Amino acid sequence: MTAALVLPDLTALPKTGPLFTRAALTARRKAPATATIPANAVTLRGLRFDPAHIAAYNQVCQLPEGTLALTYPQVLAAPLHMHALIQPNYPFPLLGMVHIANVIEQTAPLSLEASYDLRVRVGESRRVSQGLEVDIRTELLSGEQTVWSAVTTVLHRLKGKAGPRKAAAPAAPAAAAHYIPFSVPEDIGRRYAPVSKDYNPIHLYGLTAQAFGFPRAIAHGMWSVARCLGQLLPQLDHAPARLDVRFKQPLLLPGKVTLKYLARGEGYDFDLLAREGGKLHLSGRLDGRLK
Repeated sequence: MTAALVLPDLTALPKTGPLFTRAALTARRKAPATATIPANAVTLRGLRFDPAHIAAYNQVCQLPEGTLALTYPQVLAAPLHMHALIQPNYPFPLLGMVHIANVIEQTAPLSLEASYDLRVRVGESRRVSQGLEVDIRTELLSGEQTVWSAVTTVLHRLKGKAGPRKAAAPAAPAAAAHYIPFSVPEDIGRRYAPVSKDYNPIHLYGLTAQAFGFPRAIAHGMWSVARCLGQLLPQLDHAPARLDVRFKQPLLLPGKVTLKYLARGEGYDFDLLAREGGKLHLSGRLDGRLK
């Protein structure tokens, strides 16, 4: 079994430039299909939200002004995720790793005046039809209380015998659904990158995306989710408390899409679809239970 690393606490987020350089070097890793996943963990102490950064995030994602979105701590945590995965004991390369799902929950209001600890831990893994899924668990703590948490699921594609295929979730009935069309500009990846600190070349330019097998640049998955969130938040009767999203097919830039949503209970089921052809980019559920 691979030993886990509890990394030293941090007082500032790691610089993403060195992280991406080290991530590129993991391409040399050749993990066997039976490799175990170490429960690497790291904690950032004394995190305070930056109102200017929140405003920039809201603007690029077209979220309502003054929103502290469910997705925002997830963006802040992304460098910590990389920090945990680039460690020498982690057996798989980061290049080619696919972000396939996120479940985010918030149990208390977040404050611009408060100081938080942000904790990341590599969690469970399981074999699926396409390879190995790995959960990365993130917690935002106020003292000892977890006020926000997320499970980020990534996929390492593997050769060999496949695991069981997950059953597809039933589609929401279309009869009572609402539809909001919008366009996604060619430069959204370059506009979102400075805010998210995610400069993955597949999101920036057509030429750099082609080097990784994409015909054009593709939108950041977490930008696409936040863009949907911006449309759904005004529809909720309560503050959002839970977001569950599954990423399906990449959104090529520029793109024309339609957000389809359906009221159910205290929230909405939603899909982001290509306007022509109906390709499904992501599917999710937003609940509004936080009082």
